[in-house]
Amino acid sequence: MLRAGFALALLVGSAVPATAAPPSPDPKSLTIPQEELSKARELVHKLGSETFTEREEAERDLAAMGRAARAALLDGANTDPDPEIRSRSQPLLKRAIALETKARLDSFLADIDGKYQHDLPGWNRLRATVRGDFNIFGWTWTARPDVATEKAARELFVEFLNATGGRKLLSALGSGTSDLGPTIAALKQDLYYARLNRAGAPARTVTAMEVALILFVDSQVPYKGGAARNGLFANVLTTSGVIQATNGTDGKSQALKAILMAWVDTRTDAYEMYSAMNLANNAQNNDVAGRMAIRLLTSAGAPGSYKGLALTTIVRLKMTDQLPAIEKVFADATVLTTTIRVVNGMQVRQSIEVRDAVLAAVLVMTGQNPEDYGFDAFPKNPGIGFSYSYARISDEKRAAAFMKYGWSRMKESLKSSAEK
Repeated sequence: MLRAGFALALLVGSAVPATAAPPSPDPKSLTIPQEELSKARELVHKLGSETFTEREEAERDLAAMGRAARAALLDGANTDPDPEIRSRSQPLLKRAIALETKARLDSFLADIDGKYQHDLPGWNRLRATVRGDFNIFGWTWTARPDVATEKAARELFVEFLNATGGRKLLSALGSGTSDLGPTIAALKQDLYYARLNRAGAPARTVTAMEVALILFVDSQVPYKGGAARNGLFANVLTTSGVIQATNGTDGKSQALKAILMAWVDTRTDAYEMYSAMNLANNAQNNDVAGRMAIRLLTSAGAPGSYKGLALTTIVRLKMTDQLPAIEKVFADATVLTTTIRVVNGMQVRQSIEVRDAVLAAVLVMTGQNPEDYGFDAFPKNPGIGFSYSYARISDEKRAAAFMKYGWSRMKESLKSSAEK
């Protein structure tokens, strides 16, 4: 096997002639002829020959076939009952897959006008995310089908491939690995250490594209618990400039924004949602901030303080179009905060529940006065902004307040229906 390994190394180094023809942009040109597939299968079978020389020759011939032997080696490495064939197929398969990926990437890059469909690890998922593809009744629809969006998706994919660790990460995504969570967690931690020169890692500038790549892959892989996938990464997210990069109007900015939105929409961890919302607020990206605030407010188990700050964002953006989603939180009796006031020389403690703050926020957004619903001394100065710490209402008045609001919404709905 040592001699075979040496021969394989020589073949890897000389696999592509210096005078190789320019790659075809049509991925159909990569189709392997049937006779080549049959030849590869015969050679894989010979890897288990009883004759040592025949096994070695078969290994060298398979290496020389390059990507043409990939399908046969895949079967040999994974399903062949002969342990000798499985063992010899595995290193050959890794090389064949690498050559296959390179050939498909070369074809993709040669297709400058984007005329063809390409099967590259992660490409179809990225393209669907940037274009806003969605499925209804088995049909795929595209929210942004224009040529500029397609071009931006291609350019972003190339940048992802060239980002540190990009090809490896996209290949892992395209391989169908069941849980990339630990890999993503490790990458997030590495970026944190690289930025701050921690844990012996050399300090370097973390680019927005590196962070965007992780956001994309993270949005495609459901979180299964176990290894933490947030924490330190929030610091990198804040300083990378990736959210600021989504504020432009050019194709690349909009493509990055689609990636960021996909990440926002797949967050289930309260800390990640909270960090992303604050970052979007600081970057004045209201689309991301509002979307994240709604997710955080309606997320079961999120700390009350996070929900309170999400409400502040929702009121600031006056998201009245989200009232149906916001009103679902009327049942949340989690204590948001406890206030202490001095009344007649005595300290009075009063708990403010999430539902109290939500109702007060809805009333402020719809131009109503919370005091008319029983809230105590709610500030009327619009310059102060909304603060959930003022959403004080007694237990005796709470039920009546929600009933009054319900009647108000019903009348509004009936009036709107009549006008139509």
